[in-house]
Parts: sequence; C-alpha cells; structure tokens
Amino acid sequence: MDSRKAMVSVMYQGVNITDDIAKDLVSFEYTDNISNESDSVSLTLKDEKHIWLKDWFPEKGDLIDTTIKTVNWRKNGDKQLLQCGSFFIDEPEYSGRPSVFTINAVSSPINKNFTDVDYSKVWRNITLKDIANDISNKAGLQLQYIGENNPIYQSKEQSETPDSSFLLSLCSEEGLSMKVTDSKIVIFDERDFESREVVATYKESNSNVLSYNFKSRLVNTNYAGVRLKYYNCELGSVIEYLHLISELNENSKIYELNRKVDNISEARRLAQKTIRRLNKAENIASLTFVGNVELLGGVTINLEDFGKFSGKYIIEKATHSIGSGFTTSIEARKVLEGY
Repeated sequence: MDSRKAMVSVMYQGVNITDDIAKDLVSFEYTDNISNESDSVSLTLKDEKHIWLKDWFPEKGDLIDTTIKTVNWRKNGDKQLLQCGSFFIDEPEYSGRPSVFTINAVSSPINKNFTDVDYSKVWRNITLKDIANDISNKAGLQLQYIGENNPIYQSKEQSETPDSSFLLSLCSEEGLSMKVTDSKIVIFDERDFESREVVATYKESNSNVLSYNFKSRLVNTNYAGVRLKYYNCELGSVIEYLHLISELNENSKIYELNRKVDNISEARRLAQKTIRRLNKAENIASLTFVGNVELLGGVTINLEDFGKFSGKYIIEKATHSIGSGFTTSIEARKVLEGY
C-alpha cells in the first residue's frame, strides 16, 4: 500500500498560500461544535525569518478558508476532502524561542453588536423562527432554520441582553441547538440528528481507537420529571404542569421550574424540553481515533464492547489535528431513548 498522507490546504483572503506555508507548518487543528460555540481553526507555523511577525502579520477579521485532504488513508487510492469552511482571524499569537506564529480563527464573524451589545425589546405574537430571522438580518447573517419545531409566543421579553445570548437562551428552552458558522445562524433540533444513521462503529479492541474516557453523571441529571409552576399576573392565576418520564418513588428527583408561560400548552412544551436538556448529559464520552474526516459535530457513531457505556452516541465536538500524524478527538453524549 502506498503511504498514507493527510494535509491541509489554506486560502487566505482569497489567495492560495498552501505551498508558501507547507515547509513551515508545525500543526493544524480544526474544531467543529454541534452548537453553542463557534467552530475554529488554528495553524501553528515556524517563523525563523519573522515574516509573519512583520510583513505577513494578519489583520483581525481577515478571512481564511481551510480544507483537510487525505490520500490512501483508508485504502490504497482512496482520497477524501473535509472542507472546514470560512473563518475570521481572531487572536494571532507569537512565541519563542524558536519563533513560532499561531493563527487562530473562528467561524462566527467578529460582530460586537451581535455578541456584546445589550438590547431590550418586547416581542409579541411571534414565532421563534421570526425572532431568529429579525436578529440574523440585524447581524448581517443568513438564517438556516432546520425542522418543524417553531413555537409561537404571545410575548417574549429581551431585557438588556445581547442578541446572540437572547436567541441562544430561547433555543435552549425549546430544546433546540444554535450555532454560527459560515456567516449563518443555524438552528436545529438535535433529536433529528440523533435519529440519523451512524457514520462509523468503533469497538474497544479496534486499533484505530487510540484512547477513551467515559463518565456517568448523577448530579443535575437523571430526573424523573419537571414541575413548572408560574403565577401569571395578566391572567390572575397559577399555571402548573408536571411532566414525568418514569414512575415516582422515594429516590425520584423532580426538577422545579419557575418560568414565564402564557398557557398550559406552553408550560407542557417547556417542561418536556427541560427534562431532555437536563438528562441528555448523563453519559458522556471522550475518545481519540486515527483521523476520520467523517466525524463532525452532529453525526452519530456506535460504540461496542464498552460495557455499560456501549451504545449510540452523538458527537458534540470534533477536533481534527494534523502534525506528526492525523488524529480526530471527539466529545460525545449517549443518545437519549424515549424522549
């Protein structure tokens, strides 16, 4: 079999600099998150002649596009591409000795009005998708809203909160995920992704499993139900709803939730989404594999022969690293059943 190769191509402000940096590239890292956090890339380069420190010093906000390429990785003649996307340079770093320059870039545009400026607004008779569309337009971003889960609100108040934080909070309440990538706000339901076919199956004995760590959390997970109770002053009455996923016993945990709702239907929906959000992180895993470009945030894999931790997992974070070799590290959680 011909030698396996993994490499990265780089476009900087529309110019292909792959050949210019090839001999100086120490390492490359691409991190893909399922939600909440921006995706990122990092390139570490030798800079003995101080070119990056002087003439090539990047400007914050410059655009960088990267692609991982593999040759003969899975079998002879096999070629794969992973287009990482577009990223905005955020925090250049320089260290020595020897002189090393690191380019750090994030997928979220450096838009302070979207992330740092507080706004107040009352939204009435509006859907979550319409709120997201208004916010994305104001930030100069496209909106990609995936799925049919689009709740309607009689009223929602944004109080001295940045648009990014307010929208993320709304999505979290509704059991939806949100990420900003490639100049888009993407909103989706993780349950839809959990139901998809797995992209890979790994057994404990596989040689391409380099390391693993599992945790089972009991604190702030394993709830039997959620009780929502809220006094609605406009209605002059208490709205209360109890959502259970298992029979109660002396050891059962009930999560008490006090959140503004306008009717019992909204209370039911919020309680159902809350129990899933609380319990979904009960079983988590961290694993490192021989590089696999198919492992990304939001895809599912099967883990076998790991005892109680065996099962189907959804990847929440995947980090692809190229340096002395090519590895993929993931953080994943076990897919919830019956939610």
